[in-house]
Amino acid sequence: MNGKIIIKVDEYLKKHNISRSSVARNGNLRYDTLLSYCRGEVTQLDTDTLAKLCSVLNCKIENIIEFVHDNN
Repeated sequence: MNGKIIIKVDEYLKKHNISRSSVARNGNLRYDTLLSYCRGEVTQLDTDTLAKLCSVLNCKIENIIEFVHDNN
């Protein structure tokens, strides 16, 4: 059984009306790195980046990433 990881950072930011620039600044993240997460373009998740995101957003990891099983 396979599945995929869905990155929901941008969805979370929009839902909570949080700007990308404030997250990058407050989380000490490169804007380009944050943008990659927002666009779902990340191929390897970085635990330090995820920890910074959870910290600055005051959220749980499951709020910004999700595992979805394939229906095969």
